[in-house]
Amino acid sequence: MKKNIYLTLIISMGIMISSCNKDDDDYIPEPINEVILGCTNLEALNYNPNAEEDDGSCIILGCSDENAINYNPEATNDDGSCEYSNASILNGNWDIISLEYATEIDVEFFQQDLAGEAYNAGTWSFDAEASTYSMNLDFETEPFSISIPLVGDYDVPSFPIENNSEGEWLLVDNESTLLATDSTTGTEASYVIISLTNETAIISGVMPFTQDVAGMSIDLDIEIEMILEKK
Repeated sequence: MKKNIYLTLIISMGIMISSCNKDDDDYIPEPINEVILGCTNLEALNYNPNAEEDDGSCIILGCSDENAINYNPEATNDDGSCEYSNASILNGNWDIISLEYATEIDVEFFQQDLAGEAYNAGTWSFDAEASTYSMNLDFETEPFSISIPLVGDYDVPSFPIENNSEGEWLLVDNESTLLATDSTTGTEASYVIISLTNETAIISGVMPFTQDVAGMSIDLDIEIEMILEKK
């Protein structure tokens, strides 16, 4: 009797073990779906066509300066390609380090051409956002001689020229011409931008203003060519 019981238990355990092994053989693990990370921007140097999710690794060359006319908001690395408008370059404060001038003094009893050169002749400031400017001319003329009828030649020592002007400015003719309108007198002066970089500028034009010469108030149109250096 006991032998039959033991035999039954052994057979039952064998069936259970066999069933477990069969279940193990039939087990198929669930697949793991891995997301491929990488750069998904077609314009990037390291674009990955297999990437399913952008991981922020894109490298995009371009101009990263917001003040440039070709600013690329997607650029991650500046490649030195930035281009600037003349208005944005002019914006700021400049020293007039050199100035050549020429004008004609024409009064009742004599007429005289006046020309020369001056250094450290003043300052010129531009605010591109507000379109306003402030100019301070401050230099001395070179000595010159005049010929007065019935009197003869007269040597005129150097005299100071001071002119302060504030107002609005704008660029025309493809940003090659600067127009400055004085807010007090309403007088407009026109200047040609000969050369312009982020550090220096050469500008020429005709500036009308009133100057006191030897106790006389004289209206002058003075031709000037200035070399400016950015502060």
